[in-house]
Amino acid sequence: MPTAMSAQPLVSIVMPAYNVERTMEQSIQSALAQTWPHWELLLVVDCKSADSTRSIAEAHAGRDPRIQLISDLPRGGCVFNRNHAIKQARGDFIAFLDSDDLWLPEKLEKQVAFMQQSSCDLSYTGYAQMDWQGTPLPHVIRPPARLTYDDLLRDNLLGCLTAMIRRARFPDIEFVEFLHEDYILWLRLLRETTAQGLPEPLAVYRVAASSRSGNKVRAAWKRWCILRDFEKLPLHRALPLFAHYAVTALKKRA
Repeated sequence: MPTAMSAQPLVSIVMPAYNVERTMEQSIQSALAQTWPHWELLLVVDCKSADSTRSIAEAHAGRDPRIQLISDLPRGGCVFNRNHAIKQARGDFIAFLDSDDLWLPEKLEKQVAFMQQSSCDLSYTGYAQMDWQGTPLPHVIRPPARLTYDDLLRDNLLGCLTAMIRRARFPDIEFVEFLHEDYILWLRLLRETTAQGLPEPLAVYRVAASSRSGNKVRAAWKRWCILRDFEKLPLHRALPLFAHYAVTALKKRA
């Protein structure tokens, strides 16, 4: 656990990996290409991963001491693996890069500088999108400069692959075992702070139909559960928020 912010703060990058031999190499390379060199990559290979994910991870950990391989955990799953990595993290900041997404080279440098200048505790950036083969998609997410709790209830514009958290302010962050676990965490944090961001796209999200959120009906039901069960919103507040979510989702699909 970091004790004080250094002149060159360390960023802990959390990367869970499960059967991602096709994409993980590119994700790791995008971390290695960062112009901000003060980072550690906590690379958690899922215990149920059956392809060459582990061997790829071992090779990178053997070449760069900033990469820490974590494997053979007693459980699997993205949420469990992320939480385990967070507990092992030594950085002043926590960032998240899934093993099929990419960062642009200046992502960490610009975001660390922004957080130091603004003194914000939770930041984010814009991000582009690509399909599973890596072909760019036209829709680019450019979030506003500030996001409040109420803003996030309407639309989750805080992409997990762009988030950066100040560890001293939130030392005990943890994801819950539920779909949209990142959204649940951001809502919890925004009860205590306001997130600030850079609208510039500094990351690339890979859209995969087979992802955990690929089933849109299931994803919609879980979103409703978050509004009602996690956030305890009364029906008169939850219904218009869910309607806004549904219309936005339909527009994206169109």
